[in-house]
Amino acid sequence: MRRRVLLGIAGWLVALVAATTVGIAAIGVLEDGITGSRAQTLDRDSVRQGLSSPAVPATASSKPPTGTAAPASPGDEVTKVLRTEGGSVTARCAAGRARLVAWSPRQGFEAEDARRGPAREASLKFESDDAEYEVTVTCGPDGPTASSRKDDGHRRGHGGRGRG
Repeated sequence: MRRRVLLGIAGWLVALVAATTVGIAAIGVLEDGITGSRAQTLDRDSVRQGLSSPAVPATASSKPPTGTAAPASPGDEVTKVLRTEGGSVTARCAAGRARLVAWSPRQGFEAEDARRGPAREASLKFESDDAEYEVTVTCGPDGPTASSRKDDGHRRGHGGRGRG
């Protein structure tokens, strides 16, 4: 009788360990699906630089602000957080080349087709069920600037990512 009880307890422990392992694996798979395997994690320095840089609002007709700060020299790295209609982009300019460091879509949007750079232009799309904004980042004398263009023909199909 005592042996049966011990075997029963051992069986429950094995089932508990197996269920826990499967649960942890499922959470990992779901997390990748929810956050996207291309989600960018900012390190402490990037966050500090992004918070210390002034935000530049971007619209289809936006122009970089004129400030009193001295223009960046070609060897300087300048990082800024740029806000657009579809979300925020953290971009860096170095040697006149733009690079997307990270991005954060607004609620209801997701990021697609990121071309991170470094290149003359870096870009990505913020898409929702109702709108798509193509964001292009270039380097100007004061660092990264963003322009955002709305794609009026975009409509996501129900239950998929099709365009119609």
